[in-house]
Amino acid sequence: MAWLNLNSYERQEYVELRLNAPKAEKILLEFNPLKISDTPDWNPAWEEWHCYRNPLRIYQQDYEILVDYFNKIYPIKDAFDGTLEQEFSVCFDNWIGKNDWIKIIFEIEKDLNGVLDGERIFLTGFLEWLKEALKYSSIIVVEGNL
Repeated sequence: MAWLNLNSYERQEYVELRLNAPKAEKILLEFNPLKISDTPDWNPAWEEWHCYRNPLRIYQQDYEILVDYFNKIYPIKDAFDGTLEQEFSVCFDNWIGKNDWIKIIFEIEKDLNGVLDGERIFLTGFLEWLKEALKYSSIIVVEGNL
């Protein structure tokens, strides 16, 4: 089962992808699929993007590899409220929709053969997690703590 009950965020089991980030690293990005609701005038609560069983964490030294791919698709419209976001933020929430994730997937896959083995393994792990998460949600909220 992909989803936990709301308010069960402490039971999430984070997937951590690491390439070069030290174990003591505290600065990170968390990738949290949003549990979509069909309730009219729905405004998602924090718990609704913190109830996916296996969210992803990537630490600063490694997420810098991904930020280049995010920057290729910006500016984008916020996947929830439609506001124009000029750039990816490593400090705050980024509400990224499925169509934009598909663009990121395309950009990464285009480069996979040209990267070193360690980075290829890291990027492949990211793509596998991302494709699995997109089976359950059309929005993934990326939160930074920088």
